[in-house]
Amino acid sequence: MDSAFAVTTQFPKLRKKANIAHCVHDYGLSIQAEDKEIYQTAVKENRFVLTVNFKDFKPMVGGGKPEVIGIPSQLTNQQIDETVCTFISDINPNDFVGKAIKL
Repeated sequence: MDSAFAVTTQFPKLRKKANIAHCVHDYGLSIQAEDKEIYQTAVKENRFVLTVNFKDFKPMVGGGKPEVIGIPSQLTNQQIDETVCTFISDINPNDFVGKAIKL
């Protein structure tokens, strides 16, 4: 998860469905970490990026690298939890490698 998000404990449904991590709380990146640093961490850890900053992450995606999932910035933590959980429930993660998806 991008630095703009709350800690992962705020997303209980998503935590049950996926192994989620926060770039600051779990990987020790700075709260001011650059998007490129966040994405490089995701590539290294083979994780997708969940972000409200979709337009800046989208150009980094491709070539078999992890996907980026963009969500609207006005969603509450509960709405994020439900929206992302619903999305990942109906997909095969391998179908989205190297893609940028906006929910």
